[in-house]
This record gives sequence, C-alpha cells and structure tokens, in this order.
Amino acid sequence: MLVRGKVVGKEGTARFEVQKSKEGVSLRVEFPEGEPIDYSVDCPCLEPLELLGLLLPAIEEHIGEVQDVVVEEVEEQKSILGRIKRLLRERK
Repeated sequence: MLVRGKVVGKEGTARFEVQKSKEGVSLRVEFPEGEPIDYSVDCPCLEPLELLGLLLPAIEEHIGEVQDVVVEEVEEQKSILGRIKRLLRERK
C-alpha cells in the first residue's frame, strides 16, 4: 500500500509518502526547506497513517503546529502472485 499526502502546519507544508509492504512500513517526509525525514519499521504491524502520527512531533519542529493532515492518494499494490493466491483460496 502506498499513501501520499501533506501535513499542513502554521509555518509551512510538508509532503509525505508512506509505503507498507510485507517487510514493514517506510515513511518519507519532505519539507520546503531542509533535509527530509526518512524512517522505517521492519514490522508490518503499523498502518501507514499510524506511523505518520507517531512522527508528527518531529514534523512539527519543521512546520510549526500541525493544522491538518491531507491524504491525497492511496494505491493498493496488487501483484499477479497475490491474485493467484486469492483465486485459489476462493475455489476451496
């Protein structure tokens, strides 16, 4: 799963992208100025927006008090192998 959006703060806006896979969850937050934040967890137990929520205090340091979080795009990543497995399970 891939989630893209932005975090709106009093002093600026940061764009984010969160990728969830079987191996874990990774987050990249890009700011108008300064270095981006890259963070990943090797456990797929967190949902993409949960990881973003955990890092909101660090994001606030760059853009001021968070006013809004906007999700602009969500992509479900489907593979051929996943489709085949699902079809086989449905046939049982």
